[in-house]
Amino acid sequence: MIVEVAVPKKYVEYLDEELSLVRTVYPVIDEVFVVKKPGRKTYVSAPMLEELRSREFDKLVVMDSLKPTQIINLVRELRRDVVDRSMLILEIFANHAGSLEAKLQIELAQLRHNLPLIKEAIRYAKIGEMHGFLGAGEYGFEKYYFMLKKRENRVRREIERVRRTRSLRRERRERLGFPHVAIIGYTCAGKTTLFNRLTRLSKPVGPEPFTTLTPKSYRVRFNSVEAVVTDTVGFIRDLPPEVVEAFYATLEEVAESDLILNVLDSSKPLDRIISEVETSMNILSKIGCKGKPLIHVLNKIDLVSSDRLKTVMEGLAKFLNNDQDSILPVSAEKDINIDKLAELVETTLRRVLKK
Repeated sequence: MIVEVAVPKKYVEYLDEELSLVRTVYPVIDEVFVVKKPGRKTYVSAPMLEELRSREFDKLVVMDSLKPTQIINLVRELRRDVVDRSMLILEIFANHAGSLEAKLQIELAQLRHNLPLIKEAIRYAKIGEMHGFLGAGEYGFEKYYFMLKKRENRVRREIERVRRTRSLRRERRERLGFPHVAIIGYTCAGKTTLFNRLTRLSKPVGPEPFTTLTPKSYRVRFNSVEAVVTDTVGFIRDLPPEVVEAFYATLEEVAESDLILNVLDSSKPLDRIISEVETSMNILSKIGCKGKPLIHVLNKIDLVSSDRLKTVMEGLAKFLNNDQDSILPVSAEKDINIDKLAELVETTLRRVLKK
């Protein structure tokens, strides 16, 4: 499978990150095109469209959220499959889904994303512009649309059942009196490695995005305080709204937590680290976590020099209004400062439990 990739100018500074997402599903990238000014009809410019027509490839991946009309117009013009950024992320999720819960959440997100596309295809079929290509015709598209709507309703009901089960588990945990610590952070920052270090488990980890999709919880003793620690799905920049909604059950674990550990990759440039903190904080705000106790865990310090770490610590503290007390440098991989993290978690939870 050979793909061409179109990247909007706004993502050029994060190109390695965006291409990492693409390669998770499509390892063979032929060419990367930068879209300076997205067009209303086909997103890419006419010259770029002409260039794409002349190339041999199987699929076009556009690293932006496209409107249904833009996807259909591109498919008609190129006679190739077209995937936008939301569809790609959902495909990555689908490839990593292990539990029934994760599979249901992904299916709902895909249905919500695809239904407007099918609706637009019906409109095109009615005016005779889909004849001979994507060729289900008006009746075929409408039949498919209503089938998907019925499936969407069934999946929603099943997810509600799963949420109720999760809620009962959480209530049981609260009755037992265990505080809850949620591990969050940008994808590939080392959240699951930290979870494994704290719990002494060996849950799957990997360099590819979204190794963790279903929350994993385990009871951990932080010196004199026992708590339940949960590892959650990784955040990314501009997480598609349908993904946030579909994974509400996952993020709900964070919203109900007593303490949040925000894991950061200290080997990245400072501006990227700050940008990722902003992304994480924005998502936390959207799910009602503003004001919760938060520790920024600066991970992977074994990969950076002491001078570089000092620069990152000072820069991050400045961004956080000189609040260096909420930042702790660690290496989950090499077991550096994990004892200090346990002490900080214990102290914070004691303070929370007294309220």
